[in-house]
Amino acid sequence: MTIAESLLSNCIDFAGLFPPAGLDLRTTVENYGSYRASEQAWALGRLILPAHTASEFAQIWPSLVSVWPVSLLVGEDVETEWRRALECGFLCDVVECKPLPTSEIAAVRRALPADIKVYFEVATGSDPEKSIATIAATGSMAKIRTGGITQEAIPSVSEVTRFISCCVRYEIPFKATAGLHHAIRAIHPLTYHPQSDHGIMHGYVNLILASALLRYGGKAAEASELLGDLSLSNFHFGHEDVSWRGREFSQQQITQVRKELMVSFGSCSFTEPLNEIVSLGTHYEN
Repeated sequence: MTIAESLLSNCIDFAGLFPPAGLDLRTTVENYGSYRASEQAWALGRLILPAHTASEFAQIWPSLVSVWPVSLLVGEDVETEWRRALECGFLCDVVECKPLPTSEIAAVRRALPADIKVYFEVATGSDPEKSIATIAATGSMAKIRTGGITQEAIPSVSEVTRFISCCVRYEIPFKATAGLHHAIRAIHPLTYHPQSDHGIMHGYVNLILASALLRYGGKAAEASELLGDLSLSNFHFGHEDVSWRGREFSQQQITQVRKELMVSFGSCSFTEPLNEIVSLGTHYEN
């Protein structure tokens, strides 16, 4: 396994239905199918499917329902939406919930089978510790929104650091969603529109390495520096490690962090984040 594979193996959950791509269901399904058949399939995670599209998906592509790994994004009525998707033939072994009041998290978790993975999105605008502690107590997983189509939708470095620190403290895995199209934090267009506003977007390498730093005893202040670093020259990709400002993260550490802490991220583009790893001079093997 190469360092690129350690960073991105089964990492990119395809969310083509969502902004800024906003693809229709057919195009999303066709694209996901082509990615599964490609030489880059090693980096592909699950298909993010909103629960309200499950019936249409099952009617048009019945042969794929129980084959493709789907993460079901539910709305207000979590149990009902999950059961309807189950009736359509989906495995429904991973469910993603929108932000909920802390008082409702345990009840929602109890409404779903114990053997499925449930991600609860955590709002980053205020201290997330109470929510993350509750999520941990239910045996669930956390989710953070790391981007959006406006600068205001992108959480600050300190907010992301605080979230990861809590996940490390309570020993729960998390996934990220939105905005991680690029490897290293930088200024980019916020949408694909030619006249799009630009903003500073988080980098998924920054996020993974900051998670590793905190997981292996680093301080929050240093993790914030890493998350906020826009200088590509501070990152070095070797054959068996990644380093930031001389601090090395071994392939084994990255693999462990991806397994136990920062599990995946949702992106409306699969090729964009994958191509960035290649452009940084890393190499991967099929």
